[in-house]
Amino acid sequence: MARFNFTQDPEEPDLWAAELVPAGAGRPPIHVMIQTDGEEPGSGASKAVKSIIDKLDDHILAASEFLLDHYSYEQCKKHGYEDDQLLAEETAEAMAGKAVLRALWLFDEDGEGYELWFTLPWDPVHTYDVEFEDGEPVACSVND
Repeated sequence: MARFNFTQDPEEPDLWAAELVPAGAGRPPIHVMIQTDGEEPGSGASKAVKSIIDKLDDHILAASEFLLDHYSYEQCKKHGYEDDQLLAEETAEAMAGKAVLRALWLFDEDGEGYELWFTLPWDPVHTYDVEFEDGEPVACSVND
């Protein structure tokens, strides 16, 4: 199994990141972050990242249910977005087709808690961060 090249954040020594991690066919590479006690992430962290990435289709579809809570066709139209940028149907499948995964943040090396960060075509300013516990989405926050 390939290990990821994590580098330590000089301003936050307990945060490590890997850039341009392949996220599967048809997806742009993502940024992966992991919280540690300051030590370099071990092989268990790479295994946890790989396990999450291997199931991204399922995770993105599940996260899309939470992303829908932050979507309004009427609001998007008021802001001037064209229909081809918006959801044809307000379904998790349609949202999964529009949401772009940008990052994965593991709260610890075991990967039991993490967030997937998305951008949406009708909101270039914010990320939509869906928190997972034990592989299931539990919350979504909107961040700058």
